[in-house]
Amino acid sequence: MSSETEHRGAGRGADSGSESDEGVLRAKYADYCSAQITEVFLSLADERIYEIVEEEAREQEIGPGELGFKAMVRLATKRLRESVPLPDFETWRSDYETAPELYEKYLMGLWRQRSEEDAREAD
Repeated sequence: MSSETEHRGAGRGADSGSESDEGVLRAKYADYCSAQITEVFLSLADERIYEIVEEEAREQEIGPGELGFKAMVRLATKRLRESVPLPDFETWRSDYETAPELYEKYLMGLWRQRSEEDAREAD
């Protein structure tokens, strides 16, 4: 399936500008942002991740005993999302529609599951 076919409704034959097209684009945008945050997260030293978690926990007034692994990842991700420069959806959409091939390599495939879930909810 070509990028253009994927872009136009994930192969469901959606017309450009339809709700399913919008859902696919939003899912791809979320996937792109997740990939960017993940790349930054994985590039950090363990010590820096713990510093980020501690800073965010203090800011949210969460005690050390309340932090399990999932909570730590959530706090680090929240802080990174606030600090990693990502385009807003409309900017990303415009850029993506101009040259989808530049963005496809950054997508992790999570958008497919999300757009399928959106389609099931619409039925």
